[in-house]
Amino acid sequence: MVVTAVVAVAVGGAIAARQGPTTGTALEAAPLGGTTSSTPTATPKSSPKPSAKPTPKQTPAQTPTQTPSAQTTPSSSGPVALEAGKLAQGNGPQLTYRLDRTVLGAGKEQKVPSSGSLMDVARLGSSVLATTAGGELLKVDSGGAVVRRTPHVMTLTGTPDQSAVAYATTPPVVVGEQTYGSTLYAEGSSQRSLELPDVQSIYVLAYAKGTVYYKASVKGAERTLKLYTWTPGDAKAVLVKTVAGDAMAVSDDGRLASALSDNGCSTVVEIATGRKRFKTCDYRVSGFTPDGSVAIATPAYGDSYCSNIITALDSRSGAVQRQWSGCFYRAVAEDEQHVLMVAVVAGGGQDPNTKSTVVRCSLDTATCERATAVVAAKQIDFARG
Repeated sequence: MVVTAVVAVAVGGAIAARQGPTTGTALEAAPLGGTTSSTPTATPKSSPKPSAKPTPKQTPAQTPTQTPSAQTTPSSSGPVALEAGKLAQGNGPQLTYRLDRTVLGAGKEQKVPSSGSLMDVARLGSSVLATTAGGELLKVDSGGAVVRRTPHVMTLTGTPDQSAVAYATTPPVVVGEQTYGSTLYAEGSSQRSLELPDVQSIYVLAYAKGTVYYKASVKGAERTLKLYTWTPGDAKAVLVKTVAGDAMAVSDDGRLASALSDNGCSTVVEIATGRKRFKTCDYRVSGFTPDGSVAIATPAYGDSYCSNIITALDSRSGAVQRQWSGCFYRAVAEDEQHVLMVAVVAGGGQDPNTKSTVVRCSLDTATCERATAVVAAKQIDFARG
C-alpha cells in the first residue's frame, strides 16, 4: 500500500518522575517513578561494561546522578553523539515493542506464531494483534494461540491504555486496475465497523479519547491524502478541515496533529481550531509526548536507511530542546520525560550482521542508557498506540 510505505520510511507508558535515567548497583535504571521492570528481553547474562564518557564541564548541575556511561549535553551545544553499544543497561521499555516475532514491554512477553515478518503490533487487554507483511491480521491470546485471522489488513493502531484497537481492511491490489473500498474497525469490549466504499488508500494514525483518526485517499482524488475522524458507532466519518497536508501523527489526547506539505515542511496544528503552532522545514514531526508538550522529529530529508538525528521540539514554538545523533530506525516518546530510540550499533540497512538496541534518553537532561541488550540481525519496532 502506498500510504503504508510512505509512513514506514518516515519515522504511553507510566508517568515519569522528573529525573533522568539513573543506574543502580545492578545496572537497573528506574526512570519511571522509581520502579523497575522485569521485562524479558533477548539479553545476554552478562551486560557490557559501561565506558567512560565525561560530562561537559558547563553542565554539572544538570546531571548530579550521572553515571560514567550516561551521555549528556545542553541543548545549546548541539546533538549528543550517542555510542549506543557503550551505554549502561537500564530498565526495559515500558511501551509495547517487538523483537522479530516476539512482542514485549512492561514485563510481558508473547510470541506471534507467524513464519513471515510482522509489521504493526498492538496489545488488546491480554491479547496481541499483529499485521504480517502479507497483509494478514493475527489475534493471539495470552497462551500464544491464534484465535482469529483477518485478511487484507495493512494498518493497525491501539489506544494508549491498551483497551481498544483500530484497523482497516483494503482489497488486494490488482495490477493495471484501480481498486476501491475499505472497512474500518474499532475493537474493544465490542466491535464496530464502518464501510468506506470510495477509499483507495487508508492508514490509521491514532485511536485517542474514543475517536479513530485516519488518513485516506478517495475516488477522484487518489493522489491526495486527507485526515478523517470516526467515533465508533457513528454512521459516517468526518473530514478534518483544519489540518491541511499529509497527516503524519496525532497526539494521544487528540489535540495536536503534524502534517507534511508538498515541499517537505512539517506543521503542528491544533485539530479543534486549526491554529498553527509552528512550521519547520528542517524537521519531520513523527510523534508527540503523551501530554503533547514535546514533538519528536527526524530530519526533513534523509539520504540513507536511518535518521542521523532525533530532535525534541517544543510543541508550541518549535524550538529545539534536545538532540541526539547516531543512526536511528525509529523514535517514540515513552512518557512525558523520556524518548525511546532504536539505535544501530553496527552494520545497518540490509547488512545481515546488523546489531541494534533500544536507547532511552531523558528529555530533561539528555542523559541516555540502553533499554534492551544489543541484539544481532533483529527487527525492532514499537507498537503504535
